[in-house]
Amino acid sequence: MPRWLTYLLIVIVIALVGAAVAAPIGPMPGIRIGGTSAAAPETWANVNLPEEVRLAAYDGPIPYVVTIWIVESGDRLHVIGAPESTWVEKATRSPDVRLRIDDSVYDMRASRMPPGREDIFQAYIDRYRDGYPDIVGSFPPVAEFAQGGALFELTPR
Repeated sequence: MPRWLTYLLIVIVIALVGAAVAAPIGPMPGIRIGGTSAAAPETWANVNLPEEVRLAAYDGPIPYVVTIWIVESGDRLHVIGAPESTWVEKATRSPDVRLRIDDSVYDMRASRMPPGREDIFQAYIDRYRDGYPDIVGSFPPVAEFAQGGALFELTPR
């Protein structure tokens, strides 16, 4: 094989690995959200939300993109995270985020809510209990979960 072809193959492999790493994979964050910009719908109650969405938090020029669970409650979108997680810290400092649902990307504002919203935490548990029984089963009781989790409401910008 010619040397130039070997170098070209190495460059292609590095580019493919780089592209794969740029997008979040499972619990590993990335820096690329992908998708197409769209206007947020008038109401979220009629939107068929997938189990997982991508959320890009910004605290500087490079986004921090995570794959996360989402719940709709009272026609409002909510996400929950561990208070010490990087995306929670970034969204708390800079609440302008981007939300990818399927191929649509929405400019949103992540407003951190005060602890204690047991109704939203219960809706979260109810939504994911059947599909992820081991994970949801490891959550603390709702009252404790609602006090310790970082809850955000997502609204269009």
